[in-house]
Amino acid sequence: MSNARTGAAYEIRGLPIDGIPAGTTLLVAGPTHGGARTAAFRMLAGEADEGTIVITTNRRAVRIAEDCERAGVAMGADRTAIVDCVSDKEASVPARLLPASGPGDLTGIGMRFSDVYMEFKEEGVTRVRTGLISLSTLLTLGDLQTVSRFVHTLVGRIDSANGLGVLFVDPTNHDEQSVNTIAQFCSGRMDVRENDGSELRIGGIPGHDRTWQAFEP
Repeated sequence: MSNARTGAAYEIRGLPIDGIPAGTTLLVAGPTHGGARTAAFRMLAGEADEGTIVITTNRRAVRIAEDCERAGVAMGADRTAIVDCVSDKEASVPARLLPASGPGDLTGIGMRFSDVYMEFKEEGVTRVRTGLISLSTLLTLGDLQTVSRFVHTLVGRIDSANGLGVLFVDPTNHDEQSVNTIAQFCSGRMDVRENDGSELRIGGIPGHDRTWQAFEP
């Protein structure tokens, strides 16, 4: 794979979004049942030569695999991995499964993420999309300072590897200051709302002017 391809923008299907620059992490903020979660998963559906890592903090790996498939993620152990912080036993999923002891074990989650990212790189998968579904669980269980450090580290790893990061948060569950604090560590923010249908807008990313655009959830 050429260096030009490695640093190319990530194309997004199923959403009114232009290419997202490599090394970008977006905070996707919106109500869980208002299209934001669906939008986050769609951003994880990549090209045939890309990998996908999903860190699940509030939904079993089997359900996450189903969510990925509905969003168009090509599942398979050669290209997809799930860091599972929920299930108490190994699940049968069409992806590499890396169990963590729980959503409060941020060190363990970070280690498993780094391990599978390195495995992908060694196997020639140098473009990887990473989704954290959901950041709200981490904010509910941990203090803001600890979660902020974790997010800062995760964003740094994604940036250094020219990846794409998607961190989903439901802002209705948290105070505005906490969400804004986390947003500061991300490259940009995508807000999703319901306004006679689902709409999104992106701030902080070149080529996106924060205009609300409709999409089908």
